[in-house]
Amino acid sequence: MDVKDKTYSALILILICIWSVVLIFSIPKPQSDIQAPLLIKTNAKIGENSLTFPHSEPGSYCDSWKNTKTKTVWTDRPSAYSSLKLIDFGWNMLKSNKNGKALQFINPNNLNYDETEWKTVSKAQFQETNEALFLIPKEANVIFTRMYWYGDSDNNNIQTARLGIDYACPGQIFNHIPGASAFCRKDYLQEYILDYQRRYASLGLFHCFTGSLTPKSYIMNEPEHCKAFIDELERQTDKFNSKNMPIEWILKSPLQHKGYGIQLIDFEKANYYINLYRGNLRKEINCYNVAEEDKHLIAQKYISNPALIQGRKFDFRVFAIIINSDPLVALWAPENGHTRLSDQEFDKLSSDFTTHITANVAGANPDSLEFLKSYRFNLREIAYYFRDILGDHEAWLERVAFPQIKKNLIHMFRSTQQNFLIKRIGLMEFYGVDFIMNDTLENIYLLESNRRPDVQEKNPNLQYREDMLLEDFSTVAEYFLKTGANSINTNEIFRSLKAFKPLIDETKNDPYFGVLPIECRIPFKDLNTNLPTDPMIAPLKHYVNSKE
Repeated sequence: MDVKDKTYSALILILICIWSVVLIFSIPKPQSDIQAPLLIKTNAKIGENSLTFPHSEPGSYCDSWKNTKTKTVWTDRPSAYSSLKLIDFGWNMLKSNKNGKALQFINPNNLNYDETEWKTVSKAQFQETNEALFLIPKEANVIFTRMYWYGDSDNNNIQTARLGIDYACPGQIFNHIPGASAFCRKDYLQEYILDYQRRYASLGLFHCFTGSLTPKSYIMNEPEHCKAFIDELERQTDKFNSKNMPIEWILKSPLQHKGYGIQLIDFEKANYYINLYRGNLRKEINCYNVAEEDKHLIAQKYISNPALIQGRKFDFRVFAIIINSDPLVALWAPENGHTRLSDQEFDKLSSDFTTHITANVAGANPDSLEFLKSYRFNLREIAYYFRDILGDHEAWLERVAFPQIKKNLIHMFRSTQQNFLIKRIGLMEFYGVDFIMNDTLENIYLLESNRRPDVQEKNPNLQYREDMLLEDFSTVAEYFLKTGANSINTNEIFRSLKAFKPLIDETKNDPYFGVLPIECRIPFKDLNTNLPTDPMIAPLKHYVNSKE
């Protein structure tokens, strides 16, 4: 080997070493106080990842619906603030038909998918009824619903079984994506996060998703999780007594929001659960027969060192929207969210519920309500409030807040992306996503996500921020109306928006705009049938299967 070859070989070796060092240091480090979740011991069954979109039946609503490209909208809540704002943006609000046929359960006391029939509805008086979605005028080009009314005994909405047949026709814009709200249930979110972690692990990509999006959580209906939670409580009760035990764990109901359904685990409550699942004699933990009322509960680590505004605990809301399910296109609004403060100054030893909860806590006290209204900060205002601690507060936004929130949102959407089984342009979903951070101002945690959130701002002086979100929704709907909802040019859409910024765009070579490394961008879209199904998908899936 001559000198030239030796030099060349040495150079190659040096480059390989440098690349290895860079790769090692580029692996994301887990946040310091987030622990990896305990995996559910189930065998994932991946593969069933398609759901045929129903074709319009002869004589059905969608069989004769045509896109007239006029700005017409039907809503189930015409008096709601968001509905009235659409009128301000040039949309013509249509009324429901008074007469027509609607799908109804044959036996109201036995709500069964298979036991339904079409009945003629005459002189319908109210929009918010079981029949509402079947009385939409054919002139409607946008359907903008707040609620779902036609539920079975499990609270699944049977109206979605007729999606694409009796409403939300191909080409008709609809503000919901069946399947795109599994993460709005706290228990479903935890199960999908664990499944997401396993998928990365099966590929050896452990560094792509470390820890969890939320504070450490246990699913009570999973025996290993339940046992781990009881162990945590025993460690606490051995260390503290009823006078000095801090709140370190809470229990959350999966379906309730705005602070409802949350239990603070104090000394008394901790002993209640220890005795329930271990017994007074501290026998082996029995978590294989979880009490019915506990089956869907989530036990979650309480952030006992939260950042405080005016001495009060706070969380903050970030708004996001999916404007296309596959390819996935999602946006977020970094400047248009708000904080929510607790009603009392923070005391980690207090058992006063309003000390720890930040949603809907101001009661009839007008002074308290006015105080809370004055602290509705967006992310930039949060940074400015803590400027003396942060120093360069703008740098903190770019270094800590924006990257962590974007990464959490991206992983939340990706972890449940397998549910987005309806691959049709023109379906959208709007969310309010709540976060909290600890007093280091370095760690931000996802608390929960809410579908179709309220956009009537508590502080009227800041209403313009949430109006911008509705205006952007109107802009995207108008784009789909113009194109017939048969194509999507994200560059054109992004240029026309005021509040929302790109978060995920699978039409691009880098779908995550630099947030995820190349090897971590693999999408997980195969449906794990062992996981719970989004309630909005279940009726549609049942309907499709019954037709096969």
